[in-house]
Amino acid sequence: MKKTFLPLLIITLFFNTGCSQNSDNLINDEDYYNIRKVKTIFDLGHYNIKIKGNDIYFDNIHDDISSPTQYNNLYTEFNFNNIYQIKDRLENTYYFRFGWDLFYENENIFTNVEWIGDMKPKQTENFIDFNFQIVDIDYIQFGKKTLCTIGDSQTWWNKAQSLRKYINESFNELIFIGSNTDIYGYGHEGEGGNSVSQLSKRIDNIPYSDYYTLLIGTNNEGSDIETTANDIVKITNHLVKLNPDAKILYLTPIPTTNESRDLFNRNLCENILLKFKNNENIIILDLGTKMRENKNWKSDYLENDGLHQSDKGVRFMSKLIGEKIKTIANNSNHCTTL
Repeated sequence: MKKTFLPLLIITLFFNTGCSQNSDNLINDEDYYNIRKVKTIFDLGHYNIKIKGNDIYFDNIHDDISSPTQYNNLYTEFNFNNIYQIKDRLENTYYFRFGWDLFYENENIFTNVEWIGDMKPKQTENFIDFNFQIVDIDYIQFGKKTLCTIGDSQTWWNKAQSLRKYINESFNELIFIGSNTDIYGYGHEGEGGNSVSQLSKRIDNIPYSDYYTLLIGTNNEGSDIETTANDIVKITNHLVKLNPDAKILYLTPIPTTNESRDLFNRNLCENILLKFKNNENIIILDLGTKMRENKNWKSDYLENDGLHQSDKGVRFMSKLIGEKIKTIANNSNHCTTL
């Protein structure tokens, strides 16, 4: 079949591993899974499960599989980055990703499950036997420039799984990349609980990108502020070495109801802003101040834990990011035209 090319549009095909290549299956300009091409990678065996809402419950006859579930790309175990195929005895087949896992009262639970292709098993009260396999399904993204979102749980966990999805709704000319993958298939560099030093240890995983967002530091509460700020500067210096023309959006810390943590975040922010004052690669996106402008920010933008964003908070954050990058891109195009 003859390939189709669209002028001035970069069309990139992303696997769940973060790799890319050209596509022969151009349907429209909306990102999508090519569900017609599924490659089996590894057979995990049979598990008895039942579906409740967006969760998968495993029969307690199965051992704890919540560990070593991590942010890795191993194709021989359950982890956050893989795509899973399940098939029942009637050969009914479904595909999903999951965003978190629990082992509660001798029962494994996958939460934040996202079913691929609008196909989902029926909810039942009884456990049903399914064969689990790890598979690759090509994920096709349309865009002109790449964005890598870097940070801790506020970048990917729970409601923040939707961060890239919502950014894409605000500015749909971006291709999301990273060594990790969210439940919607978008690459990223967020890992829950990360301090600045933990992010630094995995810095070589971060790919070359046109744009980066960086939201990190809140898990350093109690650490030396000057040291933490200097370590954040080292991270941005590394990103500039990867791409001297990159634009790095430093997101100021989101507010939290924990007064001690909030004070630390404010002081850290003041220190970092001074260090970034004359850095042409850094764009300050004052997320913290913007959120505080809403007098109801606690109830509107945060979950009950007072730390992580609610869906409304993620939408607010995503819109700011998308609009900022869109402005940068438009200004860049204008200068190029001139």
